[in-house]
Amino acid sequence: MRVLARRVLHSLISLLAVSMLCFALLSAAPGDYFSELRLEPGISQQTLRAMERQTDPRRSLAERYVFWCESALRGDFGNSLSYHLPVASLLSERIANTLMLSAAGLFGAWVLGLALGMSEGWFASLVRVFTSLLWSIPEPVLALVLLLAALKLHTLAPLTVPTSEAGWSLAHFQSLAGQLVLPSLAMAIGYLPVVIHHVQRGLVAAREAPAVEAARAHGLPYRRILLHYILPEAANPLISLFGLGVGSLLSASLFVEVLFGWPGLGQLLLNAILVRDTNIVVAGVLCSAVMLIAGNLLADILLWLHDPRIREVAQ
Repeated sequence: MRVLARRVLHSLISLLAVSMLCFALLSAAPGDYFSELRLEPGISQQTLRAMERQTDPRRSLAERYVFWCESALRGDFGNSLSYHLPVASLLSERIANTLMLSAAGLFGAWVLGLALGMSEGWFASLVRVFTSLLWSIPEPVLALVLLLAALKLHTLAPLTVPTSEAGWSLAHFQSLAGQLVLPSLAMAIGYLPVVIHHVQRGLVAAREAPAVEAARAHGLPYRRILLHYILPEAANPLISLFGLGVGSLLSASLFVEVLFGWPGLGQLLLNAILVRDTNIVVAGVLCSAVMLIAGNLLADILLWLHDPRIREVAQ
């Protein structure tokens, strides 16, 4: 319990540091939200001054950060300058879509990665060549190839993710599943070489473990050795990699969302960065940091449950 309390305290300190650093960097960058608005001939100077008075940019950096912390404790994370809505409401509409896309891509990468990484013989050599080929191709290029193929085949339709008010139906679910295939496939292909590489390296190291050698010496069937000795021996680095993948659920899909037009956090954060909507950017980065901390915590819990040596050290 003390270890868990210490981890939670460290996580809160990390989130505070991330928010302070992000807020300071955005405030130190040249220009602000009103810089481009001043160049618009259709907006009068009186209107601009009134908008600036509402945001009160004359506050110091420390005062603005304290004001933002108060809004974060209230749960709204301040108001968006470009959308004129609480940031929390904007994020809540899109986080579920981002998590849906990222989880589908992560699940596909792990299923394919485990199946291909556990191969043996000539097929394992072929998998290594395939992995090296994927390593050499940047993920944006792979996503663009999939997007161009979809456009050529006329399979790319406008995304229709239902809102909470509209509700879900079988037709919505079928349409969403079809639209989710290409962007999740792009994410899975980008993450697949990492999973295959770690699975193959973990299995190679596990086959040389003393327990595996003893099981072979006793003449146990290979399937039993694989399931009861090799895979548990190779599980620790794979669990750590899985926790890292869970932690990057919000950040890993940003490029794919923008490219495929998926209505998630990617487009919202990109637009907020371009127009310098500070509250949205800080809240989005903070959500990504929360997921990263949660992924690491999940990996630690799974390692604690799986490996008795870790439990002994913790006690």
